[in-house]
This record gives sequence, C-alpha cells and structure tokens, in this order.
Amino acid sequence: MYFSVITPVNLRQAAHEMAQSAAYAEHQWLWKFFPSSQDQQRDFIFRRYDQEVTPRFYIVSKRQPVAFSDIWQVQSQPYAPQLSDGLHLSFQLRANPVITKTNDKGKPQRHDVVMDAKKRFLLEHGLTEDATWRDLKQDEDKPLLYELTQQTCLDWLQSRSDRLGFSIVAANVDAYQQHRADKREIRFSTVDFSGELIVTDHELFQHTLFHGIGHAKAFGCGLLLVKKLKAD
Repeated sequence: MYFSVITPVNLRQAAHEMAQSAAYAEHQWLWKFFPSSQDQQRDFIFRRYDQEVTPRFYIVSKRQPVAFSDIWQVQSQPYAPQLSDGLHLSFQLRANPVITKTNDKGKPQRHDVVMDAKKRFLLEHGLTEDATWRDLKQDEDKPLLYELTQQTCLDWLQSRSDRLGFSIVAANVDAYQQHRADKREIRFSTVDFSGELIVTDHELFQHTLFHGIGHAKAFGCGLLLVKKLKAD
C-alpha cells in the first residue's frame, strides 16, 4: 500500500482545473493518476483537504499514483503503519454516516443519520414526515440542531468502532454538509470528525486504514487520518 499527497505546483492552473470538478468529477479526475484499463476496480481512497486556497489530496492506494501533468506534484511512500493494541492516536475522518432501512418495496435504502433522527423526533412529537424543524414548537424537549447532529453522528461512529478495530477516547463533529453531485443528481452528506482513539485490534485497524470507513468513498469519504500522540 502507498500513502500519497497530491499538491499543485502551479496554483493558478490547478485552481482552474479543480473549479471544473464537482464531487464525483473529482473522483474521475483522480483516476488520471492511476493509469489502468476501463474495467479496473477502484483501489484507492482519498480525502481533499484544502489549506486556505490550496487544494491538497491525501490518498491511500494499492498502486503508486503518477503525476499526469506538470501542474501537480505527487509525493508517495510505502504505507505500512506500525500498529499494536493499546496504541493511542489522534484522528481525523470525513465520513458519510448513513443507516440502511427497508423501503415499501422491500429493498434496502440508505438514509442520512441526521435527517433520519430529525424525522423520527418530529414523528414522536405528533408531526408528519413532511414537517420541518421550525414546525416543532420550542420547548424543553427540543434539542438544538447542533446538539442533535453532534450526538447522532458520534453515536454512528461509536457503534462501528469495535468492528473497525478501535475505541473512541474523545471525538467531535467539526462539520456537517449536504451535497449534490452534478449531472447524476446524487445527494449525500459528509461529516468531519476529529478526536482521539485507542487501537483495540491492530489487524482490524490496519484494514480500516487501508480500506476506509463507511460509504461514499467515490466522493472523498472514508479515509481515516491518524497521528501518534506525543507522550506526556
């Protein structure tokens, strides 16, 4: 496996190129760094992490990416993290928190966990599925949307941590956004998490680092970025 960072050499040209890329188009654009046949299955996960106006991409992949133009610089190194049970790490994650429910036709369907929590809360308080948060009268029972988002998303991550090989020490939701992928009319949400974790099963955790967490990986979700914490 490889861990790579892709950054622009020419910021003006890179900014122009990236301005043309919507969420899914960005994924297609990244394929240019991995020359392959048309039937090649995606073998990388990524996250876009802009620093001010500079686009930066972190990538974990089976193959080493190769720059296809002089606009971009690719820095790669073998990715073989030294892991052990009990290792204490800080983490950052952009994920697509969803739950799967069966629809009226008996088919599984994914639902944004925040929107699902809002809908359930409205129904529990006598409103319809078409109601909005503003329709709910202000009372002691009504949580702030910020609080609902924090708790719902953190519960989602916590419920999956055991099978991903870690336990959460502390975590926070830094951002929640809804997106629409142009042309394909695909709607999805992203949540940015940060915090600290402890590795509980280093083999499972390695798989998590290599393959990511959750869905929407084609939209830049799932890559878990970790850093060893300094000893006190």
